[in-house]
Amino acid sequence: MKKYLIPFLCYTLIPLILNPFLSEVITYTIRTIVLAGLLIYFYKQYNLKFRFSLLSFLVGILFFLVWLVLAPILPIGLSVYAPASMYAIIIKLLGFILIAPFIEELFVRDFLIRVCQGGRQWHLIQIGNFCWPSFIISVLFFGFSHSLWLAGLVTGVGFNLLLYKTKRMDTCIQAHMIVNFISAIYVLYTGQWMLW
Repeated sequence: MKKYLIPFLCYTLIPLILNPFLSEVITYTIRTIVLAGLLIYFYKQYNLKFRFSLLSFLVGILFFLVWLVLAPILPIGLSVYAPASMYAIIIKLLGFILIAPFIEELFVRDFLIRVCQGGRQWHLIQIGNFCWPSFIISVLFFGFSHSLWLAGLVTGVGFNLLLYKTKRMDTCIQAHMIVNFISAIYVLYTGQWMLW
């Protein structure tokens, strides 16, 4: 359980604790380094096997378009990371494309979905097993953990369906990376910083 909880708690709490005292770029740097270390430390325990998935690639493109259309609608608590230097851009890209998809997907679709089904015996639940309560809770959690919550809710549904279809965590991580990668290119090109 700690392989999911510790990275996610660090992902969530580091900005809350450090932002009042440090610049956003320094906080983001610390969080990215800590999370990269935790992912490397726990990686073997996640038992991930990556194989390229065309479906994940297509789902990633589709949900980038979903974010593009739905992002301006009903945002709450919007925070904008507008980098002031090349370093700030690079560290944001590393965290946004390589770290966030792992942390979010492992916690929500590998851990939370199964905990909602199995309780203390969550580890016995097969990845990609469907039940309505876990589907609803995980979608709501994923959606409302994003300030652009409407796009987050719709994407949560899509990523859950991808998991149920493939029964593989790597497909969700790949799709999430594709969404974030295309979003990053779009943001850097247009300057619409709210999308990341």
